[in-house]
Amino acid sequence: MSVLDWIVVGGGPHGVCAARALRAAGAELRIVDPRAALLHRWSTRAQAVAMTWMRSPVNHHLDQHPADLHHFLHRAENGDVAQLARPLLRPTHAAFLRHARHVIARDGLRGALTQGRVERIRDDGGCLVVEGEDLLLRARRVLVATGSNQLRVPDWARRLREEGAAVDHVFEPGAKAAVDIVGGGISAVQRALEVWRRTRRTTRLWVRRAVQIADFDNERSLTRARFLGWWSRLDAARRTTFLERHSARGSVPPGLWTRLTRAIRRGRVELRLGALRVERASAGPRLILTGAGAAVESSGVTLATGFAPERVGGWLRTAAERLELPVHADLPRLRADMHWGRGVYVCGPLARARLGPMASNLIGARWAASRLPGVEMQPY
Repeated sequence: MSVLDWIVVGGGPHGVCAARALRAAGAELRIVDPRAALLHRWSTRAQAVAMTWMRSPVNHHLDQHPADLHHFLHRAENGDVAQLARPLLRPTHAAFLRHARHVIARDGLRGALTQGRVERIRDDGGCLVVEGEDLLLRARRVLVATGSNQLRVPDWARRLREEGAAVDHVFEPGAKAAVDIVGGGISAVQRALEVWRRTRRTTRLWVRRAVQIADFDNERSLTRARFLGWWSRLDAARRTTFLERHSARGSVPPGLWTRLTRAIRRGRVELRLGALRVERASAGPRLILTGAGAAVESSGVTLATGFAPERVGGWLRTAAERLELPVHADLPRLRADMHWGRGVYVCGPLARARLGPMASNLIGARWAASRLPGVEMQPY
């Protein structure tokens, strides 16, 4: 069996961005992902909340130069450049996805995809072996580019689900279009507006605290190059504290907030603010939702509560222990070139300790890819 230069574990935006950069540097590689198409899970999640606009600006994308998406829209998309939302110049989700698929096709990344689920990484003396059911690949280096997988499900929701109640998470396949939606971030608002559009029934948005209106979940200063210079000077303990204080808080961009307030005025969405209690009705499968000074009966609830912070766990925890890779606060301790050790590299949410809170965003994908050995790429 031939030994590849790289195996990229994960076919989402981080994996695609890194694979494109490595392929441009001449690397022979394979991308391993359980899905049959690159970006499948990412685009499916965007569809679940009917994402119309990207939250990131036009210079955050998967290609080589920060201006590449803007040039693509101007050259090939017949005026889509005019759809960039000001003031941050955000593209539509459809335009971003067209460009991403263009990059995948242009650089031959579809042919580099191996469908499978990684279960083990082991050292075989001079190379790394990536294994799973019907999966066996060898490479000199492995890049772990997995995204956020653990859905955030409150304890009360977990208990009701175990009892068979109709409580879905918006990012679960087959989640029903319930009119009661729990969450106060961008996904919750997008879902509420989409459910009204699909059903023409007034949706209820249950929000624990006042909606936070902001361009990004984190401060824009965290997206700038000088932040990384400051971040690199912090020790591991201070980075952990900073990450805990600056975890994504679930906010809504100003433009989407305007759409929501318009929908509230028109009676399409009700905003229920305050603590929420959900319990099963005394008879039948229905639920009773109590909050905001009132109780309502509901046939089901959709959680739009996001994801739990990604940690080293499962098969990756086992690999880290076997390969003696350093871990601090359940995150890999990475070098500046994203090297974890023993030929294993990391990007995406698991790279937070190296890149800060924006590691899981598109700008974090560009930061990580630009640091990999042999890559020449302008990250900003």
